[in-house]
Amino acid sequence: MKTSTKTLIAAGVAVAIGGIALTGVTQAGGWKEGRHYAGHYAGSDHGGPHGYGRHGGRKGERRFERLLETYDSNEDGKLTQAEIDGVRAERLARFDGDGDGSLTLQEYEALWLDAMRERMVDRFQSHDDDGDGRVTAEEFGERFANLVARRDRNGDGEITREDFRRDRRERDDEN
Repeated sequence: MKTSTKTLIAAGVAVAIGGIALTGVTQAGGWKEGRHYAGHYAGSDHGGPHGYGRHGGRKGERRFERLLETYDSNEDGKLTQAEIDGVRAERLARFDGDGDGSLTLQEYEALWLDAMRERMVDRFQSHDDDGDGRVTAEEFGERFANLVARRDRNGDGEITREDFRRDRRERDDEN
């Protein structure tokens, strides 16, 4: 297979994965003045048994604040469907390079990359412990150092689903 064909296939896979991720982004949050949220930034609905998730609690409050920041165009502390629709329409128009009212794959890719940029920068900064603008191998590997030792609940030197289930049950029992 030619290198250019491999490159096109790799790019297509990357865009497809991005499209799937953006579907979650656009459903959960959005953008305002260059700010954007995805996954947990949008207040994803992964809560525990104590009301911190889909139906309220701290995560619900954070999600609402993020929605306000994204869509409350008149800054009155309330959201209307017209505000949400307007911000989303502006976002689509911004990336609709040919002005036809829809996004091609390339236009959508630009929208997605823009939406993911802040998250990517946040992740980079979370690895760059000394703030020098470079992520060393040590900094990059820090979170995974001793992962098996930390998660292996039965001491067999391997992490299994059961180890994670035990970990979750132990946390639930503590709360």
